[in-house]
Amino acid sequence: MRTYETMLVLDPEMSKEQVEGFIERLKQFITDRGAEVLKIKEWGINTLAYTIKRRKKGNYILLYMNGSSALVAEMEKNLRLMEEVLRYLTVRQEEGDIDASRQTVEREGETAAEAMPQEKADTAGAGQVTEVAQEEA
Repeated sequence: MRTYETMLVLDPEMSKEQVEGFIERLKQFITDRGAEVLKIKEWGINTLAYTIKRRKKGNYILLYMNGSSALVAEMEKNLRLMEEVLRYLTVRQEEGDIDASRQTVEREGETAAEAMPQEKADTAGAGQVTEVAQEEA
């Protein structure tokens, strides 16, 4: 079994109960076929980059699962037929991607202010290396 990441964009007019019901049906669908749901994250309602089915906003759901490619094909077929799903995208995760996802999950506990200096330090370090390389050339 491989690990897959699926991003779903749902109709923003769905109530909280309807979204929770959709997620439960999706979990049930996956587990009934012998796969494992690793994690589901609700990102909430965000503005879309462009209008989809006359909607300017969408409710984002991120799903991680272990399963077969046949399961993914069947799940996508069902998602295509559901009116509440505006868009979806499933990507197979490579081993390095999974480790990066785990690091991201571990960093979620930090506040944005705590994470920001680390990112700036990484960027500054990269810039310094570039300057040294340019001096040698």
